Amino acid sequence: MISRALRSDALAWESEFGTARDVSGLEAERNVLRYRPHPVHVRLASDSVAELVRVVAAGVAAGGGSGAGAVAVVSSAVSLPSPVERAFAACGVFSVVEDRASWEDRLRALPGGRVRLIGGDASQLYDAIDGRPDIAIYAGEVTESGRVEMLPFLREQAISITAHRFGTPHRLAYEFGDLGPSAG
Repeated sequence: MISRALRSDALAWESEFGTARDVSGLEAERNVLRYRPHPVHVRLASDSVAELVRVVAAGVAAGGGSGAGAVAVVSSAVSLPSPVERAFAACGVFSVVEDRASWEDRLRALPGGRVRLIGGDASQLYDAIDGRPDIAIYAGEVTESGRVEMLPFLREQAISITAHRFGTPHRLAYEFGDLGPSAG
């Protein structure tokens, strides 16, 4: 499962998420769609360490090679095997073992964000955070599909640049490649 998932992540990054594209083809305007890493708190509420490894791999891949990628922290209800902890640390991913109450306290303290829940009951989590709309919870089944599993870890940006001045095309709108550094 993991090796197929990693190949799927790489393909999704190369063909979709890692490339800024302007599919409109307009001469007077650039309409660029791109994806940027977005930090996600990952919670393993079951004992499926393999699913956790798969989700963290998607989060790291969503960083496009920028350190820890988009995994903010991994919280687990069970102790993780030493090789998994070492692999996470090598990728810059911080992990902590904590019970449900501690995990929910951590979420309540967040100013907002995203959570990828593996196992567990999403409705209990919604109740614990009082249904706050500024915390998005992704609780679907873990998949091998990079196109699906990487989505919580990415922020889609649509950027529009007027490429003309008083009707005259301007070269500067086309000289920025992927439009420079991440705008956050």
